[in-house]
Amino acid sequence: MTEVKEPEYRSVSQYQQYTKCPHAYYLARIEKVWKRPAAWLAHGSAVHEAAEAWERARLAGEGMTREQAEEVFIESYKKHRGEGCEEQPSLPWWFSSGRYHGEQDISRRWHIGQEQVDRYIDWREKHPDERIGITPDGEPAVELGFEMTLDGVPVRGFIDAVIVDEHGRLVVRDNKTGATPGDDFQLGVYKVALEVKYGVIAPVGDYWMGKTGKPTIPYDLSEWTPETVAARFKELDENIRGKRFDPIPDADVCRRCDVAYDCPFAVG
Repeated sequence: MTEVKEPEYRSVSQYQQYTKCPHAYYLARIEKVWKRPAAWLAHGSAVHEAAEAWERARLAGEGMTREQAEEVFIESYKKHRGEGCEEQPSLPWWFSSGRYHGEQDISRRWHIGQEQVDRYIDWREKHPDERIGITPDGEPAVELGFEMTLDGVPVRGFIDAVIVDEHGRLVVRDNKTGATPGDDFQLGVYKVALEVKYGVIAPVGDYWMGKTGKPTIPYDLSEWTPETVAARFKELDENIRGKRFDPIPDADVCRRCDVAYDCPFAVG
């Protein structure tokens, strides 16, 4: 087994990947084997970039039309799709999404992504009682980067948005272009990041869903404290340093795993 290098930091995406299958984490992040491209990755990145650009233009007082926001999506999608094509130019090798094969999925997400950008703008314009928070440093809380150390473990990430709602509460929000997450751990990490970095509390969080054009019901984040989040990352860090990369074969997970072709334990 390849020597495990000392990590620079931990993240929510590392935690999620390791939790699904430690061996997939090993193949992807340590062995760095080939990853199967997926159009949904380019789609997600492009919607995020368009939403960020629209928010920043609005906060700067310049504004951005829907057409301009869609153009940001288009250019970003082209870029990320192109990067995937450089890695794997043969589109039949790309992931399928349901009944849509690689090339079909690339084409349809071009349109789906623009629709989701429109839904994002619709939601924001129809809810003027929500506003983007401003950090004590005067920085708009959009794609807000953070670094913190929890129980000796460095953790990094980006918060899509911190919203001030109609009640004056801080709400950590993550934009999702696919399925609704099954838990609130990601939002809990963001809540703790704000607490550690700025000394403020966001009691709730939600996921804005591109498929529906609205946020989920707010999650109560009171259980997530620096101690409870630290415990999760501490366990992750110890498992990786201890080279514990046992596989968790599962047909549904393996079918969506981007390193399954190099995994001797893949099923389904």
